[in-house]
Amino acid sequence: MKYIILLAFLLINPVTQAEEVGQKSFFDGTKTIHLKFTNIIDGQYTVNVLWMPDDGLAPQLVGPATINFVKDKGHSFSVSAEAFHLPINVLNKFGLLRYDDSGGYHTLPVDLSQVHPIEYGSGEVSIFNNPYHLHYDKPIVGIVPFFFEDIDFDGKDELIIINTRAGQRWVDSYTIYKATYKGGNIYNLANDEPLNMLDQKTTFDKENRTIDVFSSGGACTNSNEKFKLINGKYISVEFTDWDYYIDNVKGSVCVESIYTVTDGGRILKSKSESYWDSEKSKYVELGTKFY
Repeated sequence: MKYIILLAFLLINPVTQAEEVGQKSFFDGTKTIHLKFTNIIDGQYTVNVLWMPDDGLAPQLVGPATINFVKDKGHSFSVSAEAFHLPINVLNKFGLLRYDDSGGYHTLPVDLSQVHPIEYGSGEVSIFNNPYHLHYDKPIVGIVPFFFEDIDFDGKDELIIINTRAGQRWVDSYTIYKATYKGGNIYNLANDEPLNMLDQKTTFDKENRTIDVFSSGGACTNSNEKFKLINGKYISVEFTDWDYYIDNVKGSVCVESIYTVTDGGRILKSKSESYWDSEKSKYVELGTKFY
């Protein structure tokens, strides 16, 4: 008799059962929310964002966005962000992140017909010598999702978009847009190296005007390319490659090769070898050969 009663309950409540089994968050990457920053950004722009956050990505609520900048004289331009994100505490503060009572942290619906006001982070942000830049546990996005800074020293600020956890090994990457008209009325995507290959593993040196682009491949399968600003353009001047071979006695031996970069290509400058001595718990240098 109890099985008949259970069957009758399931037939009467099929929708309820389906909802409990297939419960999903509201922000699933298919819905667009309209944000508007309440403060004037860079002293001149009113900014609106059309954002499609996905609750299934990490950190919570990351997704593509179109960011529209409007100047007081009516000039406007739009750029794209690959992985736009706002800190959880900011989303909570403005009522954009609420959960149901299931305990599964499913996001509740938000009125998508409304323009949701939000505040742009305060304080000066710089990609040069910024502790947030290289601190992967405290990404720069904790302050703002984009900012303006002159990183090629031509007197015009670039627009730097932060793509949260979209870089190598899940660090933040940067999309750079360059001003094309006087006064920065329109920004176009920067496709030239190294501006098209920057992330949190990149090292910026403002004093020497260099950018080191580091590519992580593992313990000893990495590379680093140094670019220096020469005559108004970043030029590759040095390339470092790390690789390894297996020695029967020493085990894995790491080889560091440093090249000078010229118009004709890369010229080997030096090669050094080292290995990890597990008994002494330190790296042992085997020497450097110069060319």
